[in-house]
Amino acid sequence: MSLAFVADQILLLAAHPRPSEERRARLARLLTSTADWDTVISLAERHGVAGLVYDQLHGAPVPPHVRDGLAALARANVARNLRLRHELSRLLAAFSRSGVAVLPLKGPVLADYLYPAPLLRTSGDLDVLVRGDDHARAVRLVEALGYRPRPVEEQGADYHTIFTNDVADVELHHDIGERHVSRMDVEEIWASATAAQWRGHPIVAMAPPDQLVYLAFHAAKDGLASLRSLVDIALLVERDRAVLPWAALGRHLRARPIAPVVYLALSEARDLLGARVPDEFLDEIRPRHIGWSLAERLFRWRGGVLHVSDELLVGPFMAVLMMLWEPTVGARLRHLRRNLLPSDRLRGRWASSPGRGSWLLSYPQWIMHAARSLLRQLAT
Repeated sequence: MSLAFVADQILLLAAHPRPSEERRARLARLLTSTADWDTVISLAERHGVAGLVYDQLHGAPVPPHVRDGLAALARANVARNLRLRHELSRLLAAFSRSGVAVLPLKGPVLADYLYPAPLLRTSGDLDVLVRGDDHARAVRLVEALGYRPRPVEEQGADYHTIFTNDVADVELHHDIGERHVSRMDVEEIWASATAAQWRGHPIVAMAPPDQLVYLAFHAAKDGLASLRSLVDIALLVERDRAVLPWAALGRHLRARPIAPVVYLALSEARDLLGARVPDEFLDEIRPRHIGWSLAERLFRWRGGVLHVSDELLVGPFMAVLMMLWEPTVGARLRHLRRNLLPSDRLRGRWASSPGRGSWLLSYPQWIMHAARSLLRQLAT
């Protein structure tokens, strides 16, 4: 076995916080082999699972610099999580006082629900969803807590607003995804959600089937390049496998354009982490549209989940890949329109140029920028 292959396998086996006995045995055997430990550390940090890997390898026969490097990353992650949990408590308290229903997405709430040691889950920011009618009021509440919106050129997506203070970033969502992407129906999410609590604060929680689909959608939306996202999926499947309505969910997804990305994320979670997703469910939602075979080849060519270059997670390559994931002509046309007739905001973000100006001047520059970016990405 090559050093790189051993490093990959150690990472995958150690990233699961509740490994099976068979996976524990495999990890123990691999730890007797020679591995590229620097790769293990860098991949664990990149994929947001350093704390989990440290926890699984604690006390194992690993080189001292590996143990120390992972421990430092784990400590930094715990400190960041404690700050985020405090900020989320402040946010939820403010929403509760004002009567604004809030549905936390991922983050500390998901960590408490799924992880045996919640502080080991890496979180970079806080994501909360409010109803569209409450969005303006929620903006005022967030700003009253000392948060300020990031500059327009740093906002990116149009379905949330990013706020920041000296401690954390908060993404205030009024929808689940951008309009050109096939996504979940946010009204259906609210309709099936239930009242819950987190640390004494009232919240709204997604129904388990919606949570599974959302985690898969979010993993794909970010390019399916995060092992942490797949760990979330594997743990949710483990926790709720017996209560998830697999047959009904399969039929529901089969009729919706979001099915291909759900299939991709769940199948990767199964193949890489052993997530116990039923074969019958995956067969039901398996994509069969024209373009899927090419999408699979491009996904593997770019490095799959573990080894994709950051260069390929933005720009033309990712736009093409996401378009190929779409199963309908209408959905693909939305992607084409967005990228061939971009908004001022998108042009400004991608091309690092002013978002406004004459189309006679700016559009040729946009096309040239896209062509250069695609050639550079293919060379990468």
